[in-house]
Amino acid sequence: MQTLTPICKGCGQPIRGNYVNALGADWHPEHLICAACGKPLNIQGFTLHEGQPYHPDCFLQTVASRCAYCGKPLIGEYRVDGWGTTFCKEHLGQFPACEFCGRLVPPTQQEKGAETVRCSICRSSAIESADAARPLFSQVIRWVGSQGLTYNNLRLGLEVCGREHLARLLKQQGHVNSLGATTSATYTQNGRIVRTEINGIAVLWGLPKTLFEGVTVHELGHVWLIVHGITGLPHWAEEGFCELLSYRYYSELNTPEGRFHAQAIERNTDRTYGDGFRRVRALADAHGFARLLETLRTTKRLPSP
Repeated sequence: MQTLTPICKGCGQPIRGNYVNALGADWHPEHLICAACGKPLNIQGFTLHEGQPYHPDCFLQTVASRCAYCGKPLIGEYRVDGWGTTFCKEHLGQFPACEFCGRLVPPTQQEKGAETVRCSICRSSAIESADAARPLFSQVIRWVGSQGLTYNNLRLGLEVCGREHLARLLKQQGHVNSLGATTSATYTQNGRIVRTEINGIAVLWGLPKTLFEGVTVHELGHVWLIVHGITGLPHWAEEGFCELLSYRYYSELNTPEGRFHAQAIERNTDRTYGDGFRRVRALADAHGFARLLETLRTTKRLPSP
């Protein structure tokens, strides 16, 4: 009985002596080689990646994903954040997270004496002066106008302020842990509100550009409600409406940053901001956003579900 001569997968020639069987084929020992360095592999120990064999060390050095923070190859269990950044799982407990985007901030990126934890990416687009904020403010006002929100020719002012000053403004309004505030003065007579005057809006200093714009949109939502005398909404309805405005802005940007912040609004579990957003969004989906605005403006209430 004739025995078939094995054919080497590497060179295509008959094998007359010793050979190895690997990857579903036969090979001359010297022709089963590493896809990275081209040197022969040890049949007892190589790493397969996308159908190609590698020396374990070659795989680690040339193919394996690396931790974004320490540069080590990622072997075994690792983490991936909302931005697609891969890193060693132990860094979750070692490094603080950026307050604005959730990325981890290793020691080399941390700002000494800073009142907030920011990553280098958020810091690179941070709005840290009135001059930087002014053109963005004008851009956002135009966008809000394109959505149907008008302000009766009100001259709107913007203040970029520190956390301490913002906290004082929020405390006066009964709010906490917000990145912006609407500044206004309310006048009453015999216990009834007779008018409310808008002074402007204040936004926290140092926010990354996209987040600054979204917070500004949110505060302009509050301004619109006040200007049109819509002052009796439940807290969840008012904040939910303003969050819906920010969500629409982020979604329309269609950038990684915009999608991240839009998803953060969607996933917010807060009963006022998160549940409020979802309830108001459901009304906008049911009636249309323009009808939602018109109902608010004319009846001072949200439309019925």
